[in-house]
Amino acid sequence: MGTLTIECLRCGDVRQVDAPAGENVDAGECDRCEYVGWASVGDLSEKLRRLLRDRPPERRRLYAA
Repeated sequence: MGTLTIECLRCGDVRQVDAPAGENVDAGECDRCEYVGWASVGDLSEKLRRLLRDRPPERRRLYAA
């Protein structure tokens, strides 16, 4: 089991969680803003972070290109 660094998609809070390789992790809600959307820090670019935070959570939809 490894450690994965994840970032809240609403407020940007970062935490580390224990994660089996290749499996999804239920990180629960953010301690800061109570949002439950997380992504691996390595998967987010600054442009994507800005796009996600500028749009309200209820209007967020990401489409595969």
